Amino acid sequence: MSATFSDTAVLAVFHTVFLGQIFLISIKYSAEFRRRILYVLDNYPPALYPKLYPKPFDANAEETSKERLRFYRNVNYVVAAIGFMILSAMVFSGYRPDVKGGDEIFVMLFFVLQMCALIYPGRKEFKQYRLMREAFGSTTRKADLNPRRLFDFISPVYVATAILLYVAWLVFYLYGKGSSASWEGEVYATVIGITGMNLFYAAVIARFLYGKKRDPYQAYKDKLKEIGVIVNTLFFASIGGSIFLTITQAVDQYGLEVFDPPLASIYIQFGVFIGIGSLFRTLKVEAIDFEAYTDDSAQPST
Repeated sequence: MSATFSDTAVLAVFHTVFLGQIFLISIKYSAEFRRRILYVLDNYPPALYPKLYPKPFDANAEETSKERLRFYRNVNYVVAAIGFMILSAMVFSGYRPDVKGGDEIFVMLFFVLQMCALIYPGRKEFKQYRLMREAFGSTTRKADLNPRRLFDFISPVYVATAILLYVAWLVFYLYGKGSSASWEGEVYATVIGITGMNLFYAAVIARFLYGKKRDPYQAYKDKLKEIGVIVNTLFFASIGGSIFLTITQAVDQYGLEVFDPPLASIYIQFGVFIGIGSLFRTLKVEAIDFEAYTDDSAQPST
């Protein structure tokens, strides 16, 4: 362990933070996701809102969806139980994080397991949107003549902050690695990976700003809310990522790698909080306009 921090203090921080990761992702947000879908199924049934349930959804689509949600809930319970078992094993085995770092890989692998629980509902959502677009393809479309601009959804201050923090991290990281003559493949891979991640964020933002809607029936005001969530989430993800990378680089330079696992978990929770959490907080299911999914609704803009 670090000469400055006791084993007990380091482990207390890690266990507390890891418990937060288990609760936030596998319990709290999974329950909220399920609650939102159940709200739609209970209040907007296929008989009255057929466009929300495109063919080949069958007559039992409502009950089938509820069965799938129960499966999704149980999978998350299993993942949470695995997380608690991991913590218990750490306590009883006398686990101590490596002072040279590297144990954050276990935090990341558990996060991957948590995200795997979303693969099934995510695949179903993608299929539903595809079927909705196919059903909408033969209808008369109305174009939206109001162009959407980036700064309609986020302050220029946050955009500038994201860019400056990325540059600050890049300079700090490369400075810590010394002369370019001594750089190894890891340095180039890290720079390319982080730069690529930010470019991917930019591409996703452009897709939501200028591309076609995933849901062709979505009300215009709900579309604007969704774009706002995506834009802000990805810019704050970039800001948080740059700060996290700078901190971890500083931690490595000053011999505090023992805190890498809780730092990784904090970053994961931050990303989920501003991503999925922002979606839940901003796009409240009770406030969504579902009238566009009825038989006699007018076609919304694309």
